Amino acid sequence: MATVAEEILGHVLEFLRAVDIARGRCASRGSNQRAAGIVAAATCVEALLLNTTDLDTMIDHACDKLRVQCQPGCVLLLHTRFRRHAAVTQDLMKALEEKGVVPKGARVVRVQTFGLLGRTAGGHMMEVEEGAGVLLVVLPEALAQVALGDSAVVQQIDSARRGSADVLATTLIFSDQSHVLENEDGEDGILPPNVFGGRSAGKIQEMKDGFGRESPSMSIAWKRCAGTTPSGRSFSAAHLQTMANGRFDPSKAGRRQSSERLVQDQRRVFDRVSGGATPGVVAVFACNGRGLNWYHDQHVEAEILGDVYGRRGQDATPPGTQPPAAIFGMFCGGELGPAVDGSSSDSDSDGGQQTSACQRESASSWKVISASATASTQDGAGSSRSPGAAVAEQPQVTVSKLQGFKTIVGVIG
Repeated sequence: MATVAEEILGHVLEFLRAVDIARGRCASRGSNQRAAGIVAAATCVEALLLNTTDLDTMIDHACDKLRVQCQPGCVLLLHTRFRRHAAVTQDLMKALEEKGVVPKGARVVRVQTFGLLGRTAGGHMMEVEEGAGVLLVVLPEALAQVALGDSAVVQQIDSARRGSADVLATTLIFSDQSHVLENEDGEDGILPPNVFGGRSAGKIQEMKDGFGRESPSMSIAWKRCAGTTPSGRSFSAAHLQTMANGRFDPSKAGRRQSSERLVQDQRRVFDRVSGGATPGVVAVFACNGRGLNWYHDQHVEAEILGDVYGRRGQDATPPGTQPPAAIFGMFCGGELGPAVDGSSSDSDSDGGQQTSACQRESASSWKVISASATASTQDGAGSSRSPGAAVAEQPQVTVSKLQGFKTIVGVIG
């Protein structure tokens, strides 16, 4: 049995190690509890919706809610179009750097959207379709690799096509100037089933030295990552679902109920195929024709996702527990996800049992990699796989493509 001195030394060493691998602010808590919190935050995606145009309020909410104890690979700023949005987002990031919330020199990418979906500082899930909004998403370098420009994005998509065991899924955001979807004939082509995202409403820009350098596209490769402690966030599974239920039920209540059922079904499938992994990220790309226009009610899909994947309305994370999944999303001018039309849809992949309702309403793709996976090798099919890693993918849906009037939900955990 360890002595009291040995236990204390172990706590101190754990704390020092956590500080060494993560950048964070110190708090007046026990070293062991503090160490666990830092390690968890070092592998934690954070997302915060700021539904105001008042810069001081934005700064206060961001300072209060964002921990940013990781080394950010990128800070993603999704925003609607509003007066002085460029100056406001620039001043917001400058203030967050000066106050030490975001490390100086962190990569920042700004994307104009048709609308936003996320959790506010008060813990409430909301959708911003009209009016001002900024959605801050902190992407840890350990979990997400961001590429900018068609050339770099195509390389990430090619990696997804080869089935890399180090990448669970790839998020693609593109503007009208991008050519990443075009095939040899100049028409929109098809992509691997683990690629999802949508078309922006305007510019995609990397913010640097007070200027925005425009890029036609960006992508986020969600990387497999094993947590260093039980409290650390780890990614080993991804599940993507295309919800096409908007075409069928004419009633307001029926539309909400069908969306609830699809999101709940996705959570159940994710829990089963991932072995109970905790969802860390829920990324949503919705057609800008859905939302209030279709449900005849506000925040419907945001509230459903908050109920299923987070603690909706809860303001704080209990000590010693992981924060709820970072839920963030955007309304798109064309959403990209597993193909519904002309494909088998989200079924119970274990037995292949499918229902006509599911075939009409949704399609999905999933990938699971054992957390024990190590170095990559090539298997007989030519896809990258790690020795001893359990890699499973849903075989029914083979492509991802640009669609309409649908919502794509990607769950990473």
